[in-house]
Amino acid sequence: MNLIWEDYFIMKRMIAMLLALLMLASVAVGCGTKNDSGAEATTTAATTAAGGGDAGASDTTPAETEPPEEVRDLTIENYDRDFVIYQAGNWSYKDFVAEEVTGEPVNDATYTMLSSVSEEFGVTFTTINESGKSSGGQGQGYKAVETMHMSGSQDYDLTSIGCFDVCTLAYTGYLVDLATVDNVSLGKSWYDQKAYDMLNLDGRFYYTIGDAMTLDNDCTYCLLFNKTVVDQYKMEDPYQLVKDGKWTYDKFIEMGSVLPADLNGDGVRNRDDAYGVTVWLDSAIGMLHASGGAVGMINDDGQIEITLNSERNIDVLSTWTLANKSDLCNYIVSDTNETAHKSFTSNNCLFYTRYVKAGSWFRDSDLDFGFLPYPKWDEEQKDYCNTMHAYGTSWMCIPSSVKDVEQSGAIMESLSYYGQKYINPAYYEITLEGKTIRDEESADMLDIIFATRFFDVGFYYQVGGYNSSLFEQFKAGTTNFNSVIKASERVATKQLEKIDSAFAKIVG
Repeated sequence: MNLIWEDYFIMKRMIAMLLALLMLASVAVGCGTKNDSGAEATTTAATTAAGGGDAGASDTTPAETEPPEEVRDLTIENYDRDFVIYQAGNWSYKDFVAEEVTGEPVNDATYTMLSSVSEEFGVTFTTINESGKSSGGQGQGYKAVETMHMSGSQDYDLTSIGCFDVCTLAYTGYLVDLATVDNVSLGKSWYDQKAYDMLNLDGRFYYTIGDAMTLDNDCTYCLLFNKTVVDQYKMEDPYQLVKDGKWTYDKFIEMGSVLPADLNGDGVRNRDDAYGVTVWLDSAIGMLHASGGAVGMINDDGQIEITLNSERNIDVLSTWTLANKSDLCNYIVSDTNETAHKSFTSNNCLFYTRYVKAGSWFRDSDLDFGFLPYPKWDEEQKDYCNTMHAYGTSWMCIPSSVKDVEQSGAIMESLSYYGQKYINPAYYEITLEGKTIRDEESADMLDIIFATRFFDVGFYYQVGGYNSSLFEQFKAGTTNFNSVIKASERVATKQLEKIDSAFAKIVG
């Protein structure tokens, strides 16, 4: 094993062992309500840590750890006020919702996170949850923040908004530049550093993800692989290939090509046959990002530019599209039902392209599976790159019309700080390792997957309609990506000019 990775894994496992030895402090709980619009709302009152909840509710209670080595660069004050968190996005999620201790690890960790910050700052949290509704650029989350901005109502103090909506909010001037908030330290480990590196506009940064949330982890792309199949065909250890930097697209195809077979002898490809890969539609963009390619990136001048039309990107898209048309792949579009997963769960398929949340679908099954990052395009590529499901992801942000920007910043910082302390152990070490992951090396793979997230700003801003047209080409099995990309370049360029101009006006 590469010594750098070996040291990294040893460090992670030592941390995990320490987490498991310490106990979680119990705290009191607030009540659940509904707001006037019918959106789900929960409230957590400021309390002392005096023992709310059932101490014996779960044997998998997330462990309280010593404070992280990093400390918050802010002054803790008693705000003595209500603090409203609003969350929206295409996927339904409950990142800031926990009414009581239930024994479910992530819920209890979220409860402890909210209660810890509530006690420190003297705030009573109310979370308005409108997730699970449209977020296409001007969806539910965009409208909520826009209405707040236009009316001056100051309804929300912190928001978590769907990816496409949050991008529109950023260039319309409805969000605070987080880099200007004294109480927010974007360089801290409880925020995703790759997100800042790839999405900041010449130092300006309007939305983030971090340890206060689990949705970003759920939405991170990965491969699931069937370990029974690997053993049956005496294949190379995929874990070791990843650690040695030899997990490439060609190796992925080579291993998958061992399986395809017409098991029922009907001469037709169907879900009763054997395949190398079960393919999800969005793996088209997943494979592009895995190779380091993107629709658009931020250049040295802090502006977004189209980067899609390159020989390598077209090669990646075309090669993977042709593979999906072959006998190698069982193409399930976006299905999640038992029939769609049949070949994978019946040990007649080696790989499944999806995201980390998919592991939970098989948690209670007998399937022996593990996690892998998406493959590098070739061994010359320096890093693995694992994108996030833009459709499903939501991002933390501060609306520009909040009551007090610095107070909102302090709460966001503290939620992220305590999220690292409580939610990470619950999600990562307990929920994943304790139920979903079947061995220690899959945990090592998640270390790599989360550390190598990839962010495509051009895809997020939906320029040129590429976030639809690339999928349509993949779905149709056609490889004329060059002409499709060129056909929309002028439209994409004009859209970017408007976006860059809008950001320039915000800066002044």
